[in-house]
Amino acid sequence: MTYRHISIHIVLQAIGIAFTPILIAYLWDFEHLLLLRNALFLVYVFQVWRLIRTIRKTNRELAKFIESFGFNDTTIHFHNRDKDASFQDLFTSFNKIVEVFRQLKIDKEKEYLFFETALKKLGVAIIVVNEHQNVIMTNNALLSMLGIKYLHRLDKLNQFKNNLATELMQLEPHRQKLVELMVDGRLLQVALTSVLMKQEQKTLRLLAFQDIRSEIEQKELESWQKLIRVLTHEVMNSLSPVNILSTSLKSRFESPTEQLILSPEEQLEMYEALDAIHSRSKGLTRFVESYRSMAGLKSAQTNYCEINTLLNRIQVLFHEDMNCNNVDFTIETDGTINYVLDEKLLEQVLINLIKNSCEAISTNGHIKLRAFLRDEQLHITIEDNGKGIPSEELDKVCVPFYTTREGGNGVGLALSRQVMRLHGGQLKIQSEEGTGTLITLLFN
Repeated sequence: MTYRHISIHIVLQAIGIAFTPILIAYLWDFEHLLLLRNALFLVYVFQVWRLIRTIRKTNRELAKFIESFGFNDTTIHFHNRDKDASFQDLFTSFNKIVEVFRQLKIDKEKEYLFFETALKKLGVAIIVVNEHQNVIMTNNALLSMLGIKYLHRLDKLNQFKNNLATELMQLEPHRQKLVELMVDGRLLQVALTSVLMKQEQKTLRLLAFQDIRSEIEQKELESWQKLIRVLTHEVMNSLSPVNILSTSLKSRFESPTEQLILSPEEQLEMYEALDAIHSRSKGLTRFVESYRSMAGLKSAQTNYCEINTLLNRIQVLFHEDMNCNNVDFTIETDGTINYVLDEKLLEQVLINLIKNSCEAISTNGHIKLRAFLRDEQLHITIEDNGKGIPSEELDKVCVPFYTTREGGNGVGLALSRQVMRLHGGQLKIQSEEGTGTLITLLFN
């Protein structure tokens, strides 16, 4: 229906061009109709010219229409009040298509401006770069963080840290990396994240910079507060009886009425008091040694380790204890596993964790030690069916010197988590009171 007029117009012209020569040939033998024959010839020439003109105009307008799309030109307009009525419907359709295209372009530009404005106003610093390290877009948070007015090339960031641009381009997508940047004499602790995006045939990289210095300081403050509370509690528990007993003994010897010769009962009482002081002093010494072991762990000496051999050695080490307590201790590995880590530190971690599992099991329990690779990452799990950990205690069990076990020093889990951090890994604890505990060591 849209092109009905132009279609009818072309069909009529074609019919006229086809029948006019036939009519001229028919009238050719009639000499008295010479004038009519010449007139028909002129009509035929006019019809051919009119058809050629129609086709050329159609081609010209189509080319104009297609070129406007090629150059994203949405300002073009076809005058549908053309003298030739056959083109009016065609031009009307062209104008409708151009209007739809114009509206789509406006909507796309509005969407782009919305996201660009959102990114610019976002509190997280953002950079978008292409494969050649040319900066496509930055936001206000980034310029404010780095104290710069503009950024055209990524290598300009090398002024804040050597080879920072290279690190950013090599940063694996969706993996976070912590770096320190020196900006105007200030040390910024920044978490970097990278996301790859496709735009037509181009690959763009979105880089997010988040200054986490305040969060780290807050966590450090909370950690120090927890540590001070634990230290204060432990030291006071040790020193209070020592102070009381030492004061009592001192007052006895300072009293002018006190006899230097002691009865057997008084000697026993004196010995028990001194023994108590000695015991608490040894306890406090052990506590300080535990603190020293936590503070002295600085780095991991990594090398290739045969995980199967290590786990078998652990099984032999605990064989007698497990038999005595009727604990079923099993080891499971997915084939032969070799992994780069600090074997001595890992062995100590496994010993601590298995001891915890043994103490959580009364009798007739089971402990399962398993090692496997997933996505080229080593997982080691220790699972038991012991008494479990109460939910309110889960967030505290890895705090240094925090313990709920009588005679415990609260170092095992804290030391284990620190060892995992030295390996760039994680220690995860899942536990349900009365059911058991699952601890996962995840190595990156």
